[in-house]
Amino acid sequence: MKKLTCAQMGGMCEAEIRGETPNEMIANGMKHIESTHPDMAASIKSMPVTDPMMVEWSEKFKSTWEAMPEEE
Repeated sequence: MKKLTCAQMGGMCEAEIRGETPNEMIANGMKHIESTHPDMAASIKSMPVTDPMMVEWSEKFKSTWEAMPEEE
């Protein structure tokens, strides 16, 4: 299990997001954003995955995920 804050994932707060896999963390991050930052969630959902901002976010997230230690 790894954890990042909403802000570390590009969000707006320090809420902790956890996941066993990158996809699980992204899904849990979206659930958090949808409930806490609905305007941001709407903006993210309207962007195609090929949008340069989304591609950049994805690459940064992958690097961040790989560098994060597992929780003990």
